[in-house]
Amino acid sequence: MTKEIVDEQPVQTQSVQTVVQKKEKNHAIEFWRFFFAIAIVGYHIGTILAPRAMAGIIEAADWMAGAGEILFVFTLTAGYFLVKHFKRLQANPEYAARSASSRSWEYLWGRIKALLPVLALGILLGVISVAIFQGSSFAYAINSVFNGLWEFLGLYSAGYPAAYSQANGAMWFISGLLICSYLIYFFMCKNEDVFVGFIAPSIFVFLGGWWAWNGTRASQAAFSTFGEQYSTNPAVTGSAVSTGVIGFNNGLLFVLLGMCGGVILYYAVEKLKKLNYGVTAKVFLTILYLVVAVLVVMFTINPNWLAGEYIINNASTVTSNNWTYRTTIHLLCILLVGLTLLNKDYITGLLNNKYTAKVLDYLGGSALYIYMLHMPFIYFYVEIRGTSPATPYSWAEVFWVVTAISIVLGCIVKFLMDKFVIRKNNTIRTEKVAMATTNGESVPATVVDEATTSAPVKTEEKPEEIEEKEVAPKKKSTAKSTTSKSTSTKKTTKAASTKVAPKTTASTSTKTKVPATKKAATATKSTSVKKTTTKKTK
Repeated sequence: MTKEIVDEQPVQTQSVQTVVQKKEKNHAIEFWRFFFAIAIVGYHIGTILAPRAMAGIIEAADWMAGAGEILFVFTLTAGYFLVKHFKRLQANPEYAARSASSRSWEYLWGRIKALLPVLALGILLGVISVAIFQGSSFAYAINSVFNGLWEFLGLYSAGYPAAYSQANGAMWFISGLLICSYLIYFFMCKNEDVFVGFIAPSIFVFLGGWWAWNGTRASQAAFSTFGEQYSTNPAVTGSAVSTGVIGFNNGLLFVLLGMCGGVILYYAVEKLKKLNYGVTAKVFLTILYLVVAVLVVMFTINPNWLAGEYIINNASTVTSNNWTYRTTIHLLCILLVGLTLLNKDYITGLLNNKYTAKVLDYLGGSALYIYMLHMPFIYFYVEIRGTSPATPYSWAEVFWVVTAISIVLGCIVKFLMDKFVIRKNNTIRTEKVAMATTNGESVPATVVDEATTSAPVKTEEKPEEIEEKEVAPKKKSTAKSTTSKSTSTKKTTKAASTKVAPKTTASTSTKTKVPATKKAATATKSTSVKKTTTKKTK
């Protein structure tokens, strides 16, 4: 007589989840993004209304005249958050194994998807407002949109033709962001070390120095050329225009320089974050932050406040146009952004409070939309207000009205974009480790690594800050069998014929045979192990 003892030993499955959670935003940087976006609104009011100020229709003012250089802040933050996005996804081996081109095009598409609806709205509003402002016909406005189709591909800053030479002048910056973001992201994917260690510093130092030495400004209507120049024949073109043999749009260079600076700034800030900061160090950083912030704000509101005087031969004081260098302001912008993102001083800590967090986050998130949509409303308001010198109006009147409209519209657009266009799918990495318990010992049986990565892309200046945080492991009893859900050891005695040969069987949910002598279950999705032994009885 033969006794067949079936010894079923359970497999305990432990599920460890590593969830990539959304990190608390830096509310201080959101404050600055919103403030500078509003300052740029004032800057464009001054440039658009300058001819009317000269005609006495509007009171002349230099308010927000320095905001044209403060745009450098947005290029820095764009480069910084590009690297942050890159490093987050690069941590996923499956993503890192993909080609540089596929990752770069995916990143670019994410940015385009987040900007294209607002880009289209801004261009259409710009064409209509400029047509009304200049007294053009509706047919001419429609044809201008048709001629400016390159704008919808974000290639305006590369020199491609645009309607009215860009109906919404602020859009050149968006074009520069799209072009430079793709190029930088591609080289980062191709070789991060070469780009960060050589290419980005070379562009920032040598090209930036050449750009500054020649007094070049960020302008969508000007090109920096490499090579000899010649003047076109006035008899053919109707004007003698200096044309470069080869060159790049100054606005594009401005964005490229700033984003390379933001890339370098990311690694510097991450390095500095690892240091220990005592009270003395924090007080020093607070004083430095306060000085830098005051200087930048003063220059933004009115550059004349920083214009100085100098003494000749110690005899007489001569008033001069001793403007603060743009490169000096750019350096202050780097310090301001770097200290804000470092978040080790007391002022930044004060801005990063829980009471105003949601307000600052929302306003900072709408800053790019405010930038993209404000210019058409300057034209609309001025046209409604009138052009008669008999009823002059002030810069402040236009500023407050247009700013209010831009903020409300920007917040509405942000809500709609977040709800219907931009999908905020946080990255989740789940690791499931099946632990097979045999003779009191636990050994890993299978490892399933499921990683779903998304590339949520915000705007210039506001990608999601997401970092990995490990949560406490959750132990779950997930052992299941296709024939039994029991987790207890079962022993079954069966009577069989003495002529039955001894058998050893292993049954798993995946039908994978497992030797009875091994302690570790090797099947990928095994949840139970059955051992059958045979004993003879007399």
